[in-house]
Amino acid sequence: MKKNRLFSLIAILGITLINVTGCNSNEKIVTKDVSINKTADKVKIGFVDVTGTGQISSTLGLARDSGFVDEELKKVGAEAEFVPMTGAGPAINEALASKNLDIGNLGDVPAIIGKAAGIDTELISSAGLVNGASLIVPKNSTVTSVKDLKGKKIATQKGAFMHKVLIDILKSNGLKVEDIEFVNMNAQDSADALVSGNVDGAVIGGITLGKLVLNGQAKVIVDYRDNPQWNTASYTIVRTEFAKNNPDIVKAILKSLVRAKKLCDQDSTASLEQWKRAGNSEETYKYLYPKNDYVDEIEISSETINSGKSTIEFLKNNSLIKNDVDFNKWINKSYYEEVKNG
Repeated sequence: MKKNRLFSLIAILGITLINVTGCNSNEKIVTKDVSINKTADKVKIGFVDVTGTGQISSTLGLARDSGFVDEELKKVGAEAEFVPMTGAGPAINEALASKNLDIGNLGDVPAIIGKAAGIDTELISSAGLVNGASLIVPKNSTVTSVKDLKGKKIATQKGAFMHKVLIDILKSNGLKVEDIEFVNMNAQDSADALVSGNVDGAVIGGITLGKLVLNGQAKVIVDYRDNPQWNTASYTIVRTEFAKNNPDIVKAILKSLVRAKKLCDQDSTASLEQWKRAGNSEETYKYLYPKNDYVDEIEISSETINSGKSTIEFLKNNSLIKNDVDFNKWINKSYYEEVKNG
C-alpha cells in the first residue's frame, strides 16, 4: 500500500511538473514584449508617384531600397507597405482621411490643405525646401516671356506645390490666375498635353521636367533653379491616431530616414545611385540637382517652419483654404528627437 501511494504521489508530482513546465513554456511564447509600444503590424506609406513606376528616387526611396525601413520595423514587429499615388498630394490627403494610409510623403501645399480641411495629422519630418518647378512651353512655341501667356492654356495640378509656383510666377510678372486659362492636370498628364500641343504651357518639376527639357520637347521660360525663392518643402505626415497608438513604428520610419541621410553624408554618390536605381538617368539628376543636394533634411528646420507659415498665408490669401492652421502645434518633433542620434 505504501509503495502504491508512493508511486501515485510521484505520478501526481510528475504530471504537475509537466503542466507547470508546459504553462511556463506557453507563457514565454505568448507573452507580449511590453517594451514595444504599438498596436499595428503594418504601416501604409503613401508617396507621390508622378511616373507611375512605383519607384522612389528620394531619401525615402534610399531608406526603403537599402533595407533600412525593413530592418527598423522588424525590431518592433512590423512591416511597411509602400503605396504609390499617381494623384500626388491630393490623392494622399484622400487616403489619409479615409484611413487607407497611415503616413504620407508629399508637398507642403497639399499637406497644409489637408490639415486645414480637418484631416487629423502630425508633421513629423521635412525634406527641406526641395520642391521646385519650372514654367515650360512646347519646343516650337513663340512664347518668350510670362506675359506672353496671357489668355493661354497653362496646365498644372490644383492643390499641389506646382499650383503655388504658378501663382508666384504670374504675380511676379503682374498677372493673376484669371489672366490665363488654368488647366488642372497632374504632372504626367500636363507633360503629355504639352507635347501634344493641347496646352500652351505647364508648370512641372522633378523627373518629368528633366526629361522634357533634355529630350528637347520643351523650352524653359522660368527656370526653378534660378528662382529658389519659390521652392517649397516636402513633408512627412502621419495620422494622429496611428501615431498615438504606434509611436514605435513612427520612430522606426524616422530612424530609417536618419540612416539614409547619414549614408548620403558619408557617400556623395548615394543620392545619384538611388536616382538611377529608380530608373532615372544621370543626366536628369545633374540637370535638376547641379549641386548634388537631393538629400532630405529629416529635421524640421526653422527655414522649413517659416516657409510653411508663408505657404499658409498664401493659401488663405488665394482662397485655397478656409480654415487657419497653427503650424507650430501641427509639428511633433518628439519622434525625431528620440532617433536623431541612433
